[in-house]
Amino acid sequence: MDFTFLESFGLTKNEVKIYTTLLKRGSSLAGELTQRTGIHRRNVYDSLERLIEKGLVSYVNVDNKRVFNPANPERLNEIIIEQKEELKRRQDKLADIIPDLLVLRKEMSRQEVRVFRGIEGIKTVFEDILRTKKDYLAYGQGMWVEDKLKFYIPSFMKRRIKNNIRMRFIYDEGSRNRGYTDNPLTTVRFLPDEYLINFSRRIYGDKLAIILFSIDESLAIIIQNKEIAEGARRHFEVLWKTAQK
Repeated sequence: MDFTFLESFGLTKNEVKIYTTLLKRGSSLAGELTQRTGIHRRNVYDSLERLIEKGLVSYVNVDNKRVFNPANPERLNEIIIEQKEELKRRQDKLADIIPDLLVLRKEMSRQEVRVFRGIEGIKTVFEDILRTKKDYLAYGQGMWVEDKLKFYIPSFMKRRIKNNIRMRFIYDEGSRNRGYTDNPLTTVRFLPDEYLINFSRRIYGDKLAIILFSIDESLAIIIQNKEIAEGARRHFEVLWKTAQK
């Protein structure tokens, strides 16, 4: 008869073989079970220990030797009942923590990283700033962005002012005489070139955008994460206090 179905009760193949052998042969020593099942002696002992824990095998000491006995097969019905009760406990516990898991999922949905390549990809950052409609901060070498987007920036500035979006910039000294301070709703300060990073950052809402122009590639990365954006803001404020008007 095929007893593999018993594995669905959480028994291993060895445990099924040992338990059914005990039912068939009756009380047995571990050595006898090894001979009858062909299972290695060490594995027989391990399986017997687990069967004892499950209440399917018991033992008595006879002449300092353990003699193992099978429990009544009705014990399997009790195991099913126990499994049902455990499943119910798990379901109840899961029901308790599902709201917290949903909060985590919601938080994760607000955290994302998007990568854009090329000049059109860079423009995506500025369009996102307009959609967010939040005041924003920027620092980096100004001439890189404005030179690469010289036909786009005037339109962006016009729409930014229309949406009453204020901005504070920290630029390199080399950008001081390029007219950045002439735009409404704009405050600009300058740092020596060596103090500024060789890429540009934009901080707006809960987002940090990193813009990089190189000979080989133009790249923009938008990170949507409240803590990262807040950390970038604090860094900006430190630089702002040092920068010159």
